[in-house]
Amino acid sequence: MKFLPMCGCSLAVLACSFFSEEGKGDSSSLSQDAGLGSSSASATLSTIRPGLPSIRVDRLSSGALRMLDHGGDLVRPSSATHLTIETAQTSTDPMVNAGLDPRVGSNIRLGSDPPQLPSNLRAQAEPHIARHPANSDLLAGTFQEGRYTDGGSVDCGYAISHDGGLSWSRALIPGVTAVTGGPYYRASDPVAGIDRNGVIYLNTLALIDSTLATSALLVSRSTNGGTSFGPPVEAIRSPNSTILLDKNWMAINTFAGTPTAGRIILTFTRFTSTANPIACTISDDGGKTWTPNAFITPSSYDAQSSEPVFLPDGKLAVVYWHFNPDRLEVVLSTNGGNTFNSPRLITNVAAYDAPGIRDGVFVSSATSDRTAGKLLVVYQGLYLSKPSILFTKSADGSVTWTTPQPITDNASNTPVFNPAIAVSPDGQVVSVAFYDGRMNGGNANLVDVFLAQSFDGGTTWQPNLRVTSVSSDVRQAPLTDSGYMLGDYLGVAPSTSADVPAVPIWVDTRGPTPDPFIGRVGMARALTFAGWRAARFSLAEINDPLLGGAGADPDKDGAVNLVEYALGLDPRSSDRAVLSAMMAGAGSGESFSTSYERLRGTTDLNYSWTRSASLSNWSAVVPSSVVVTPSTVRQTETVTSNFGPATNANQFYRLGVSLKN
Repeated sequence: MKFLPMCGCSLAVLACSFFSEEGKGDSSSLSQDAGLGSSSASATLSTIRPGLPSIRVDRLSSGALRMLDHGGDLVRPSSATHLTIETAQTSTDPMVNAGLDPRVGSNIRLGSDPPQLPSNLRAQAEPHIARHPANSDLLAGTFQEGRYTDGGSVDCGYAISHDGGLSWSRALIPGVTAVTGGPYYRASDPVAGIDRNGVIYLNTLALIDSTLATSALLVSRSTNGGTSFGPPVEAIRSPNSTILLDKNWMAINTFAGTPTAGRIILTFTRFTSTANPIACTISDDGGKTWTPNAFITPSSYDAQSSEPVFLPDGKLAVVYWHFNPDRLEVVLSTNGGNTFNSPRLITNVAAYDAPGIRDGVFVSSATSDRTAGKLLVVYQGLYLSKPSILFTKSADGSVTWTTPQPITDNASNTPVFNPAIAVSPDGQVVSVAFYDGRMNGGNANLVDVFLAQSFDGGTTWQPNLRVTSVSSDVRQAPLTDSGYMLGDYLGVAPSTSADVPAVPIWVDTRGPTPDPFIGRVGMARALTFAGWRAARFSLAEINDPLLGGAGADPDKDGAVNLVEYALGLDPRSSDRAVLSAMMAGAGSGESFSTSYERLRGTTDLNYSWTRSASLSNWSAVVPSSVVVTPSTVRQTETVTSNFGPATNANQFYRLGVSLKN
């Protein structure tokens, strides 16, 4: 049996041959068939095995057939009542084999630990990710490198991908701490951003000395696509030990034509002994110079964890957490950050803190689409006493907000935490990544990353998708005084089209130390070729029909991409599917059956059988019975098809796989 493209890129076939000489029970066999046409009325030896003469099989005596027989490919001994040909399952797709939804691509580690890290400090924490607004294959990730248990890390690192996350280069941010020639004691809270010209920015919080009581906000930038970063610019620092700058975030105005296009804003909490307001500093020259501290909230506020979001009309919204009582608020600037209006309530919050874990209990995540400018916010909290990730949005620039709704379908006793939100440019495809403990029977130490998806701007939500193929044990992360720390946040890059996946980033403990990982999730309502392909190919590859086309075979294993999709294979590794074929009985009582494994739940495929006596002219045939058996482990099903006895002609059977119109 063999898979091969037929009649263009939309059709692929499994071709099986069934030979029968009526009245001669010893001359039937099953053979591999290349699916090529033949002008003869019946099959010939040359069509069965290249190199043999073009002699019709039905004109040879049984003795001649036996002499030419090689291991049973032409002749089945008359004493046999059946013949089976089977190939073992050798799919190398790790996500299908792990039982995950096929729209989820491989979990990919973002490179090796930098050698400058001490051998006893190799844990990462607090990852974030950014996507170029015009080049969807350019991604920048950042994270703490060498996390300490009492605050901050050895340095912050970065990883760059130019193929949509399939491969990464990784290094420490230069010039921050001593391990990279910098003057600062420790680093923390990294955030990535990419402007509309492709300049990559990394914002970090630098702890100035061993007291951990003073800090500075740094910005490093790369003008060569992440190949290198220049020395960091200190945007602002604590004026003295009575003021600590904390929980920074960065936003870049990538909307051309607005008055502050290109502007970069850093927001942060200004901790003092009497108040914790939200403040900011701004750069209008690509991060070279920065304005003095300016308050966003009243200076008497008790707040934390701000996130600025530029809107398509140039306005700027800043979402943050207000304490006592716990609530989310927003401040709007109608002039891109020059001045700010009074705070508005988004929603009151019943706070939720995952047990035993240092999480982002007060860290929300906010974003906006690039078309209508709707604001979208997610946060962790209790909803009817159940841990939930909750979602709310504003369609009028932060004035009014929808009633928060839970978007997680976890069990009532399952921890969910650290949500991150992203939205497609048109505002329709919303992706929310978060940690979740549902897979592990109440064991709060084991967590996975899940994704919530909406395809109508957050009005309705699909069932959550598991992204990680292996659960992480948080006990492998550094133990802080408030629990094991994977970070106060994670990140997710938005899907920008049907061919571009959402890319969540998280810290994973499947290795000897915590590491930054990403996944690639094809954003589709149901399982489709486009969603499956988006998770496994870069946009550049999809745009190249020789690599990402339905009829392409980039791994050269004889299975084109459409067949790899249909049968749950890995398009980047040579592998084979579960296939078997069997003949039973003898003479006029012979029957032919096939069995194959395919993905379960595909919504865009047609399967059809055809039959030929000559390998030249094919006609549709319907099996006498079809049995479909779902796998209990993998997202696949086994299909068994049966065909009745042959009449007086050699028979070839072919399974066609094609995309629906």
